[in-house]
Amino acid sequence: MNIGPDKSAPDPAKGVFASDCCTDTTIRLLKSGSSASIKLAPVALRVRYVPKSESRTDPKDQVITQDLVDVLAGREIARFIASQRLGSPRLNAGQNLAVVLVQEFDAALSAPGHKEHIWSINWRVETNPGKPDDYVGYEAWGLFTRVNGALKPFHLAARESWSSGENSNYFYVLATGDLDGDGIDEMVVREMVFEGEEDLVQLWAWERGMPVTISKIP
Repeated sequence: MNIGPDKSAPDPAKGVFASDCCTDTTIRLLKSGSSASIKLAPVALRVRYVPKSESRTDPKDQVITQDLVDVLAGREIARFIASQRLGSPRLNAGQNLAVVLVQEFDAALSAPGHKEHIWSINWRVETNPGKPDDYVGYEAWGLFTRVNGALKPFHLAARESWSSGENSNYFYVLATGDLDGDGIDEMVVREMVFEGEEDLVQLWAWERGMPVTISKIP
């Protein structure tokens, strides 16, 4: 599989995606050495949640719900954040949750051919934004399924965030599908970069419980 620039009309179900940075350009997923058509399931746009106290820059933004707070402040995530040495007494997901980005889709990741409903959640926890000398924060991403009625993570990643926002990147899932016939879905994702000038699209395989990059552009 390869990813490259194209001029075709966007059609995510067939592996053709609108460019995020260039007009009249698309990004195409190419199946190497095969004339077989690509079939993918496009993923719905993400929903952005912000604190009630924050002015919503996009009318589609929603207020962070208590359910989201409960999920992201849970013990399992707290232990993971601490293991990454990102925890701080000054940070509390229940009080310092700055933004949450949520996508939902169906994909077979845990077992061949077994589709599950999955939540992809990116979030940032911070205190004193805009004050470099007194800023503490982290950004995290997780994939979740519902277990006994509650969202539980099966993959987590996190890193320190900066007050300037310069490393405020997150992954946006564009589409999923089994491209190699093994019953496990691949994911086409776009890395959203702070003040980015390039379209960063990647094709991920799911191996040993984590995403592995197969191909990317540029």
